[in-house]
Amino acid sequence: MKKNYCFVLSLFLFGTMLSSCEKSGNYQEFDRNEIYKHLSSVNVRDAKMIYTKEGARTRSGESGAFGGVWKIDQNGNESKLIITGSDGKTNIVNIFEITKLSDKFLLMIPDYYDTNRIWQEWENAHNDDPAQIGTSSEPHGAATEYAMLLNKNTEKLYRFPENLSKPDKNDNIFTDKQGNIYYKGYLKGEQVLKLSPETMTIEALLPDDIRFDNFSVTGDGFVVYWKGNEQQFNCRVKCPGGKIYPITDTYTFIFSGDLYSVRDNTIIKYETVGINDLKEKIICTIPEGNNYWAFTPNYVRNTVVINRNLEFDGEQCVKLDKYVNIGNIRTSKAWYILNNTMFSKTAMKDYQESQFQVSEYEIQSLSANSESSNIAFTGFRYSDGANVVGTITESDEVVINSIADNGNRIINLISLN
Repeated sequence: MKKNYCFVLSLFLFGTMLSSCEKSGNYQEFDRNEIYKHLSSVNVRDAKMIYTKEGARTRSGESGAFGGVWKIDQNGNESKLIITGSDGKTNIVNIFEITKLSDKFLLMIPDYYDTNRIWQEWENAHNDDPAQIGTSSEPHGAATEYAMLLNKNTEKLYRFPENLSKPDKNDNIFTDKQGNIYYKGYLKGEQVLKLSPETMTIEALLPDDIRFDNFSVTGDGFVVYWKGNEQQFNCRVKCPGGKIYPITDTYTFIFSGDLYSVRDNTIIKYETVGINDLKEKIICTIPEGNNYWAFTPNYVRNTVVINRNLEFDGEQCVKLDKYVNIGNIRTSKAWYILNNTMFSKTAMKDYQESQFQVSEYEIQSLSANSESSNIAFTGFRYSDGANVVGTITESDEVVINSIADNGNRIINLISLN
């Protein structure tokens, strides 16, 4: 087994200068800290939701200036997210994109237009040839080379390691009981990367040249990885201590942070032994057989629904009176399906179904997660075309949190709680 790698994230806040300009004749190489000195903290602590505003459109219909990233705080007030530099200056660099990694940490990427502008200004100040002096004309975009980790509680920014894969907002991101963050990346091939916020390190967990399609993580940090779309057929478990444990059962699933598998019609639990081994324990028999298994957590009843008509509570598996209608919009209290303007809802508490309609707004994007009972949405109001950010509460009430100018379309919504 080849040795894993560990990369240390800088613990310096960005008022700290880590290097100086290198000189070669009359030419000075650009100092990346010219960017970093403008990246120290972001006013995100009280944010309830975050979203990007598209710039107002011109008369010709083309998109205008980048609208920036905005927040709605716990009191319902809207304001722009502002980066403050170590020199106290604000808004020198704008945020282009934010991705939620965990309850505590966000991945923040500044706007390429602003970082390029600072680079161009620095070049002009250090260039003795007037003919070479230029101005920034780059489009807005993600300056991924200046990615930051943002601590939501302290509002401080930390430098992400250069030349290392960053979490993709479209991929699965997991956390364990200690708050470590796991994501799929690349380092000499596909990897599961573990970001430890307490020590600010990133560790590659799998041996080199491992091929896998997806993974999951137990509460104790045991990484389960497999080929194919489903968590099935010959999964492998990478123990924190280094041992790789093969599981040949048909399906595996994680419930309440623990790893289970289906063997014929039996549920097996894998209890952790220290940090380097697993011990099998037969839990119960499944009331009916099947060739395909689907597992959906129920956060209210603290159970997992299997194949929509079975329920497992960690000790026994029982057959439900009816099939549960499980939608792809999932909160901490219910499952939803949206069809045009109609929401179909199944309550996790008792599996009762209901419907409600959102008829006054055109919903364009939704954000829901297992940490909140609400659904956040963006769209526009039919009565006047105004762009809105809203919330659908557990009681099916529609609350409008913000109304934007007609030209400033709201996109990339992230619900934080």
